[in-house]
Amino acid sequence: MRTEFLAALTTPAGGSGHILTLGNGWSTAIDELHDGTYSVEHPFVVDELLRTVEAGEGASVVLRTFTEETGHTLANGIRIPVKEVRGWYVHGGRFQPLSERQMFAASCTDAATGEPIAPERSVRYVDAHPIGGDRLR
Repeated sequence: MRTEFLAALTTPAGGSGHILTLGNGWSTAIDELHDGTYSVEHPFVVDELLRTVEAGEGASVVLRTFTEETGHTLANGIRIPVKEVRGWYVHGGRFQPLSERQMFAASCTDAATGEPIAPERSVRYVDAHPIGGDRLR
């Protein structure tokens, strides 16, 4: 089940390297391997998200996908890739995709003050794709 879920989450995003972050602050790196399987840095993060979905609890999910595009180059010559950032709100076992505008607002607003904050360098906010159906259950 985990493989089908990871495919539903990451495949439409493109790229092969991702960082999945839950609203509770837990993060894990997810890499799609050449054989179609996934390497997950901290499997308990994915397990917690699946448990949350199955229990019908609420959660927020952010997926950062590394692209082949260079966003900027550091002084030492290291190229920093553009990261596409998309998100979902999970409620009642269903993923509600956030639009580019909603993701930008969530990421670029100080939660304590409501004041705008500058977007992160080399980040592109994008619409989240739909996730659902029998692949998640």
